[in-house]
Amino acid sequence: MARRLRSPGARRPALFWAAVLLAFAVGIALGGGVLARFTTDADIKELRDQVEQLEESNRALTDRSRAAEAFAEEAAPQALARGLAGIPVLMVLAPDADREDATRIQQRITQAGGTVAGGLTLTDAWYAQDQSERLRGVVDNAAPAGVRIDPSIVDPRARAGELLGTVLLAKREVAPPSNGRTDALAALKQAGFVTFDGPTVPGARAVVVVTGGSVSGDRAGQGQAIGRLAAGLSRHGDGAVLAGRSGSAQGAGSIVVVRQDRELAPRLATVDDVDTTVGRVSTAMALIQATRGDIRAYGTGVR
Repeated sequence: MARRLRSPGARRPALFWAAVLLAFAVGIALGGGVLARFTTDADIKELRDQVEQLEESNRALTDRSRAAEAFAEEAAPQALARGLAGIPVLMVLAPDADREDATRIQQRITQAGGTVAGGLTLTDAWYAQDQSERLRGVVDNAAPAGVRIDPSIVDPRARAGELLGTVLLAKREVAPPSNGRTDALAALKQAGFVTFDGPTVPGARAVVVVTGGSVSGDRAGQGQAIGRLAAGLSRHGDGAVLAGRSGSAQGAGSIVVVRQDRELAPRLATVDDVDTTVGRVSTAMALIQATRGDIRAYGTGVR
């Protein structure tokens, strides 16, 4: 029987697929073996070098921060030098304010010779957009006889700041207690916008508004609400400071609201790192300077 011979064309598909499979196998071997090892080792070494550089930079920054904190602690008594002697100060806390920040600021005020006359805390209702008109109504109805809130101030939070400044702050000497003050504060408290201890809040000559840190874009109204409150307060008394945590001078933070306002920035001092010793000492220093007509901005966000 004659043998059937295969033509070269018939063998090509088989050879082609054999070559493909062989190349695929070699590729896997190289990729998972020697070649991959050299590539991965190089990448890992580069990443390790980058991590080491970042860690070194972080250690250097941490050391600088500690040195700055230690210096601020040591220099505080001389820097503050009883600059607030005889000046009673009102503390106003935003809903997101850190209570430890407020306590530390009070200590610096005392170190500067001042006294904390009293304080009040804003509630979350202060921020709520659906409470804006209600707040405006409470403020307008609670204004004591003879007190006129500038009609050009249309924002409810700014109007509330005007009311609080009118009944709580005075220049050169503390305003005596009055039924108008008690009634206005009671109205705001009963409406759920503020809280405070006791039947009323004592008067003062200066004010520190303590707020939190960063505010996301979808909560921009919060930064505006505190900034406008502080704006209203700053029109009264001998000095005002808005003090926020790190991040408050970025994005939609309340410090941003103040510093970007050309009319407001020159009359309201700001500090944007009150969660540090440097920031707390700066807050007392800023208040001292504000009572002397020198309005400044302190913190890591100052440009």
